[in-house]
Amino acid sequence: MHSEHHTTHQLQQLLERGYSADDLRATLNASDEQVERALSRHRETIAQRQRQRSLHSQATYAMRLLAR
Repeated sequence: MHSEHHTTHQLQQLLERGYSADDLRATLNASDEQVERALSRHRETIAQRQRQRSLHSQATYAMRLLAR
């Protein structure tokens, strides 16, 4: 379990660095299951960052309105 989590985390880091799912499968001989799990978590991370940016922008806008 721990090794599986560690592998998924490493694959996710490689995705962050710009590697494609095909790169992970071909170069690292990662299983489809591991790659899909890493892709899913990577997409979740991206979506979470987008939500945080949106909330930050909304809060900044609201603070500027209050400052007027």
